[in-house]
Amino acid sequence: MWGNYMLVDIQWALFRFQVTEYGNSLILGYKDILYIYLGLNTGIYNIAAAGLWATGSIVLFIGLLITVYAAYIDEGFSLIKKASYFTLGGGILLGLSAACRFNGGFSIPIGVPIILIIGWWMYQETLDDDENDRESDDDGEEASDS
Repeated sequence: MWGNYMLVDIQWALFRFQVTEYGNSLILGYKDILYIYLGLNTGIYNIAAAGLWATGSIVLFIGLLITVYAAYIDEGFSLIKKASYFTLGGGILLGLSAACRFNGGFSIPIGVPIILIIGWWMYQETLDDDENDRESDDDGEEASDS
């Protein structure tokens, strides 16, 4: 929100819905980059917000692709750990984008903490599975020694 509710945005990873005195707009991620490229949107905070938003969305999408691949095709926990890094990185970039976009106002990032919690949960699950694998390997070695 900027000013006295002069501009209110609801932003998601792929689009942003903007409400102003002049009307409502649905701005897709590529249009935000296009506005900067054409010079319609200027300023360091706008450029940083659009760049971080685009980068964060791409990083988050890569994390999603790795997760789907690991869950349905490879079933490897090492890939889930890598996907957790991408999810956490994407969440951080999207949070920084919200902070840059609303430098003169305030933002309430509801989805960003959820993304970070999911990324942390994925990372913790891989740590638990690694510990379980190590314990089962240790038990197998002791049994074969006897």
